[in-house]
Amino acid sequence: MNHLLATYIDLIQSIGFIFLLFLVAFISRKLFLDNKKDNYIEAVKIKVDE
Repeated sequence: MNHLLATYIDLIQSIGFIFLLFLVAFISRKLFLDNKKDNYIEAVKIKVDE
């Protein structure tokens, strides 16, 4: 294996690793933020007409 091919393989692996890291961070952030959004009760003003 020559130096150019090894460098190209290294580049592809680095891009793949960065992509997977970004994907894991995005998915875990999305899961945790969506979970926190649904765990609170909104204040509601109720008006009763008699």
